[in-house]
Amino acid sequence: MASENKAEFPQIERSGPMTPTAPDALCLSPVWKQHVWFGLIGLVGTGWLWFAMSRHGIGLSPDSVGYLAVAQHLLEGKGFLSYRGEPFVLQPPLYPLVIATISFLLGSTPATSALLINLLLFVAVAYFSGRLAILITKSFPISIAVCISVILGVPITWVSVFAWSEILFILLTILAFLNLIGFVSSKDKKDLLVCSLYLACSCMVRYAGLFSVFSFLLFLILMPGERLQKKTYRIVAFLYISSLPISLWILRNYILSGTPFGPRTMASLRPNEIIFLFFDTFSGWFIVQTDALQNDIILILILIFLTFAVSTACIYQIKDTNILSLVIFVFTYSLFVFISSVRFAYDPIDNRLLSPVFIPLVIVLLNFSNKVLYPYLKSKVSSSAQSRLIILGAVIWFTHPVLSTLTLGFEVRQEGKGYHAIYWQTSPTLAQVRQARERLIRLPIYTNDPEGLYFLAHIRAEHLPFRFRSTWPESGQAYLIRFKHAYRGGCLDIIEGLRQAADIKPLAQFSDGEIYLVTHKSLLASPTLVPH
Repeated sequence: MASENKAEFPQIERSGPMTPTAPDALCLSPVWKQHVWFGLIGLVGTGWLWFAMSRHGIGLSPDSVGYLAVAQHLLEGKGFLSYRGEPFVLQPPLYPLVIATISFLLGSTPATSALLINLLLFVAVAYFSGRLAILITKSFPISIAVCISVILGVPITWVSVFAWSEILFILLTILAFLNLIGFVSSKDKKDLLVCSLYLACSCMVRYAGLFSVFSFLLFLILMPGERLQKKTYRIVAFLYISSLPISLWILRNYILSGTPFGPRTMASLRPNEIIFLFFDTFSGWFIVQTDALQNDIILILILIFLTFAVSTACIYQIKDTNILSLVIFVFTYSLFVFISSVRFAYDPIDNRLLSPVFIPLVIVLLNFSNKVLYPYLKSKVSSSAQSRLIILGAVIWFTHPVLSTLTLGFEVRQEGKGYHAIYWQTSPTLAQVRQARERLIRLPIYTNDPEGLYFLAHIRAEHLPFRFRSTWPESGQAYLIRFKHAYRGGCLDIIEGLRQAADIKPLAQFSDGEIYLVTHKSLLASPTLVPH
């Protein structure tokens, strides 16, 4: 049996030094059949993704429009500018730069390029996840299960149907792990160099890459078996290479905007609400969304079970150095997301925000099932019962992701997502805005969805002020366009509050929104108002 396993799963071997462009030189190289399986699974998932998005295009959120606008400005030679024509500082530059590069090479629109990029990244993430899993678990069946979990996984599919930077960030993180584990087994400084470069790129995709750098740094500090002087030298080199590009970008941001990461608003959620969102997201990956449960007792039991299961899986495998690197990343990244959510207001904790920890967590849980649970059950039950338990476990593991992914895929195909959704494309409010565009742009324009107005009507507008301003609108008169289904909500309460400072007169009303003329109250008696 030992000889058979050795033949099926190659043992650790080094055929030569690893180069930055050759992940195949890692310490464990699957045979070509395993490569093919990982690739085929990824292609199946990519085919499904293409089927879902081919009718309406890639999903577009406000962040997506920001990325596409920067890419378009790069194509026009204007540099890193936001859709409002201001310096782009809210996100790092690599993702829109990739979109612009593909658009330049293929002559395609940024939205089409983003769709193509996501399809290619999806198959790459599935493939390299299999590679990472077999490198860590030494089990081909478990690696296949990881690959299937990736293409069916709720968070990976969700971030792939939108023009978001997360899928590129996830790929770079996986590649960094592959080289980190290669360094652990070989102590080859080239592996650590490539790992540092991948992390540097991940920081230039998302600011959250700084969390990844910290988790890898913590692992290198805890990694045993090296002299202190040699370890210190490598840690300093790793930290310098991985953080230099993003440090220069942050310095550029500060020079241009006076802030390192752009303006941020303070958080509005309480810590207990953020904790619930954490558990709701994690449970939605493996069991069911907890917000769908109305029974508090069942909800508490699920939360306790999830905490116990993940903690147990991590503690039992913490002596495995490779697993330790994944565990540190999962906990460190999640902790930083929690802390930043407590302090700043951005997207609520959901599949998108936590998607980078999905693949490492899946590998940890499946490896625990293979190395700890299965041997225990094998010693307690008969062979026939073992087979039934394995089948039952597979059914439980995959049922919810399959149903969720199929539901999401058909929803994307039938209705579209974001600004490519049918209700945006057929909006009567937008139709009127396009028709009256030349008249509207004579005055400043405010809206509760400036990104949607920019993408769908090519009009730059200011967002409604979140706080009451007695001087609003500062220009005296302005147009206000309200969408009932905007990303930030209908904002009726904001408009009602602004009536204290301005007269808000409806000009046109539609099923999905309204157009208003806004006049500051101090100008109501003036005979020289701009005609509308």
